[in-house]
Amino acid sequence: MDIFSTQRFSTTQALQLFQVMRVGSVMLTSILLAKSGLRTADIGTYEMLLYVGTILTFFWVNGLLQGIPSVYAHADPSDRPALLTNVFFVFCGLAVGLFLLLFLGEKWVVTFLTGQTNVPHFRVFSLFLLFNLPAFSVEYIYLLREKPWYIVSWGVATFGLQVVALIVPVWAGYGLTGSLACLLGLGVLKFIWTGSLVLLYGTLTWRSDLVQRYLQFSAPLIINVFVGNLILLFDNWLVGWYYRDEAVFAVFRYGSRELPLATALATALGMAMIPRLTAAPVAGLAELKVKTRRLMHLVFPLTIALIFCSGWLFPRVFNADFAASAPLFNIYLLITASRVLLPNSILLAKGESRIIFWVGMGELLVKIVLGFVFIEWFGLAGVAWSVVLAFWVEKIGLIWYLRRYYGIKTSDWLDQRWYIGYVFMLVMAFLSV
Repeated sequence: MDIFSTQRFSTTQALQLFQVMRVGSVMLTSILLAKSGLRTADIGTYEMLLYVGTILTFFWVNGLLQGIPSVYAHADPSDRPALLTNVFFVFCGLAVGLFLLLFLGEKWVVTFLTGQTNVPHFRVFSLFLLFNLPAFSVEYIYLLREKPWYIVSWGVATFGLQVVALIVPVWAGYGLTGSLACLLGLGVLKFIWTGSLVLLYGTLTWRSDLVQRYLQFSAPLIINVFVGNLILLFDNWLVGWYYRDEAVFAVFRYGSRELPLATALATALGMAMIPRLTAAPVAGLAELKVKTRRLMHLVFPLTIALIFCSGWLFPRVFNADFAASAPLFNIYLLITASRVLLPNSILLAKGESRIIFWVGMGELLVKIVLGFVFIEWFGLAGVAWSVVLAFWVEKIGLIWYLRRYYGIKTSDWLDQRWYIGYVFMLVMAFLSV
């Protein structure tokens, strides 16, 4: 794994560690809130606020973040400081628009997204989003400026303070009201820090040409992220529609999970490699091959171990009712085999965001068709298999495009012997349980 490499600590390693901290902070917060004595209703309120925030931001935040490294790498060096500033302006503008939508249309948004008449603390959380959303670009500013230790320090500070802001007020007796007030304060501090970085590394000028180029490149990525998450939302809808049974739905929800570490590390590696693949394509492909192999050395053994342990873990970590979730979880773990493949990064380095969108649309179409067919044939397991196969449609389509239009062979960026060996062991482990 890159994080434990003995070579010089790089931005790739730093961004991977940052993503691990992000996932870890979410898990730690969930555990601490559950053990804090906070009322279940208040925990439900917090989860509902997170759900509303996520559903309204995940697609455009992630799409815009994916666009930053490639647009920056292709920009004229003299334009790059202005680009950083205008990326910040774009995030601020969208954050303001979302805040106005939530603040002025609270009743409509809450009813539409949650089915509730109101959600406590909604406007405080809306303020938090206003200040927090522009801060998502900080790790990418440090990435582009080649400052790996700053990325790690930013992760330790922000995720650590986020856990503290949520948990300490509850333990001190201030409840969720105190937690959200502290979270808002943290959001303001993160916004100030982001603004200071923009002043330090950017050029304080509005460039409509750079904004237009950035948004045009990122638009297909935004839609592709939305489509990718729509697949998961479709699965939840399909299971609920087909079975109409809350218990079955709960079993599916607990089982329909990937290995978070694999997703976080693969995503971070892919994003960190885009500037290098742009600046030095041949050397970048060779570096991607080495770093993907290190990633495989970590995530494949862990995935295989989880396949063997899931049947024992689920009833103990959750309860006996969720033992039936373990076989579904094992199917979803097979997605690791496609997650570690990173043709997306090579295409983004080539400026090919549109092909990623069109292949993503094909993936969604295959997923919908297979979902309806497989749930009829195989039940819940069929829904899981439709996800695994749909992911492969995306990867195979992008790999074919690289070979057909750029002459880039898979062996140029993937250690095929290790990959085939690990996939074989993964499949054998799955078949043996």
